[in-house]
Amino acid sequence: MPDEYRRDAFRAVKAEAGARREEAIRAAHEAFSRAYLLERARHAAEYERASVRWDVRKSAPNSEAYEEAWRALQAAKQPPNHTQARAELDRAIKTADQAYNAELTQFGQALVR
Repeated sequence: MPDEYRRDAFRAVKAEAGARREEAIRAAHEAFSRAYLLERARHAAEYERASVRWDVRKSAPNSEAYEEAWRALQAAKQPPNHTQARAELDRAIKTADQAYNAELTQFGQALVR
């Protein structure tokens, strides 16, 4: 019977730790989604500004700002950069996993003693 009590206690701790882990991962995904959408909006606004500048300058290829407007438009055509948001999501998930594993390890060691 005592082994059964230990298993029940471990299952309860595992379930609680798992719930905390899932909540942390959910929050990390929400933060990623917000950062992703913010970057997409920033990128769309940047593209719109570059497009307007190019529309104004393209009829005068001899002007000084022609080449600059062309380069800005080409740069704005590149996809938005989500590297930082993805790295933060990865870091948050790894942290949640480490906390979960540490909690289970700590409880498991306490059971063995």
